[in-house]
Amino acid sequence: MIAEGRLQEVVVLLGARFRLIVTFLSVALAIVPARASEMILATDDWPPFRISGDAGLIGLDLDLIQEIARRTDTGLRVIKMPWGRGLASMESGAVDVMTGLAYREERAKYIAYTDTPYFKCTTAFYTVAGRGDQIRSYEDLYRHQIGYVLHSAYFERFDADQGLDKVGVPQEQTLVDMLVKGRFAVMIGTDCQVDYHIERLGLSEAIEKTPYNPGNKVDLYLGVSKRSDWAARLDELNEVVRELLDEGFIDKVAREYYGGQS
Repeated sequence: MIAEGRLQEVVVLLGARFRLIVTFLSVALAIVPARASEMILATDDWPPFRISGDAGLIGLDLDLIQEIARRTDTGLRVIKMPWGRGLASMESGAVDVMTGLAYREERAKYIAYTDTPYFKCTTAFYTVAGRGDQIRSYEDLYRHQIGYVLHSAYFERFDADQGLDKVGVPQEQTLVDMLVKGRFAVMIGTDCQVDYHIERLGLSEAIEKTPYNPGNKVDLYLGVSKRSDWAARLDELNEVVRELLDEGFIDKVAREYYGGQS
């Protein structure tokens, strides 16, 4: 039988050890970076990168972001919304990430871009078949009405040019429909998306590219809201994107959708 004095010593000793363990765990947890339990993606339709179907959204971007979520051991929530609202949600921090982003200085005020683009495209102009020769230089654009997608970034001269007669529409599907119906003479688009879209709609004989091509690159990035907890993990996302490119993951997924190379 333990004497009363000895029992008190044991209790004091166990209490000290317990406090030591609690202190150790508290310090250990304090030095481990907080990990976001969920990644919220804002997105819209942009085939073949984001495609609405009966089972929800699929596409190259969805395969990409799902693999990123898997490799960072986090949950993923996808919210479909218009592109402009997605950008506003990135600015406010209501969502964490967007894909398919072209770099622009004004967006970089509230979006942290990964350091490596995951896909490369270029800008092109399109007309109905037989009229492409009307656009052989940038100056020819001033003689026509041009359809474009609102809140899109094409190339700086076009984006900033207030002298052009531009008609903004919500999405590429509307843009292509209006071009075919003659609502405007020319449309601008990103070739890796528009070419796919035109072919899938069976309009390859009805629409053609113009001889004029601005020759710019449109690099597509994963972007993170600077108000998101994920902004603190940008280096980790950079590493994952580079791994996916080095491993050929992006090229493999691209071939599955349209046989393209990034």
